[in-house]
Amino acid sequence: MNIPNTPTAKYHAKTLAGLEQLVADELRTHGATDIEIGRRGVGFTATAEVMYRHCMHARFTLKVLRILYQFQAKHTDELYRLSARKKWEDILKQDGSFTIDSTIYSDHFQHDQFAVLRLKDAIVDRFRAKKGERPSVDRQNPDVRLHLHISRQDVTISLDACGDPLSRRGYRSRKAIAPLNEVLAAGLLALSGWRPGITLYDPMCGSGTFTCEAALWASGLPVQMNRSHFAFMEWMNFNRSAWIAVRDEAMEYNTPVPTTIFASDINKDALSQTKYALSQLDLPSHDVNVDQIDFFKSEPQTTVGGMVVINPPYGERMEPENIDEMYAAMGDRLKFHWPGFKAWIISSNPEAIKHIGLKSNHRLKVHNGPLECRWLGFELYAGSRFADKK
Repeated sequence: MNIPNTPTAKYHAKTLAGLEQLVADELRTHGATDIEIGRRGVGFTATAEVMYRHCMHARFTLKVLRILYQFQAKHTDELYRLSARKKWEDILKQDGSFTIDSTIYSDHFQHDQFAVLRLKDAIVDRFRAKKGERPSVDRQNPDVRLHLHISRQDVTISLDACGDPLSRRGYRSRKAIAPLNEVLAAGLLALSGWRPGITLYDPMCGSGTFTCEAALWASGLPVQMNRSHFAFMEWMNFNRSAWIAVRDEAMEYNTPVPTTIFASDINKDALSQTKYALSQLDLPSHDVNVDQIDFFKSEPQTTVGGMVVINPPYGERMEPENIDEMYAAMGDRLKFHWPGFKAWIISSNPEAIKHIGLKSNHRLKVHNGPLECRWLGFELYAGSRFADKK
């Protein structure tokens, strides 16, 4: 791609609802400017080096998109006509390949795939007219991945800088069942106030996403240390020397924070998945204890407090009375056996939440995939303060 080699460009970092401020704070740390928080995303301006750095270190970002073209259109013919005017020959190779993803919220474009088809037609028709040859469409391994975003009549066409989503850290087992998204797990830890150095208990660890995100954070290593390829490496103006400098700095200058993490579950398969994920991270030094323990018989293994994070079943596959009983037992276990700790629980089941029997001092709305959830924080005190009920 022969993208104009400008000192800075406009970008959009996609994230999950509720994590926008975390992304903005990271972008500021990485050197971005003109930061604007939006809905499930953050706009920013950056040099190539800053964009590389964010892709390497971003803990709370799903995708980074470089904004190419913005205009207004009210129907697919207008989308085709205005798109065909753009200099796609400066973006794509005529013998290369591309694909188009889309996010469309508009009454003017009620069939997403037809809008994508018309944009594809505009691109290839321009190439035929200008070059006599056109790039091919490859949905699996394209040279270039474009993103079409339409909100009402506002059209934005962007270039995907990442390829695979940044949530794919490279440690998850393919056998993992209903795992938390890695970006969500990292965001929940951050929103809870947990930071490296604070003892963490993950007593229903499942496939170990909370545990792995905490261990990776405590290691000081870049989030994408296991990734060998980003989509921006295929750009014609890819600055290889700048990328190597960013990558080497990320790998060489990191400061681990000694952190004790306890991961446990009653299910042996879950523990196997957690151990596998930790082995894939291959962290140089970390203190993660993985044991088969029934949370409802558990006790703290340290004398000082810390953080307990729990992702219990939400009840989709359980009878209502069983899920209510389980949440009540979970609240009782925390109440009587974990004084001095802070506990956070995520759930999409508002009725079951009522049975926890503890008064939450934090209540945040987040999404776990399509499920609207609450991320609830509790201060676990000894004595009469436990008596507070919802």
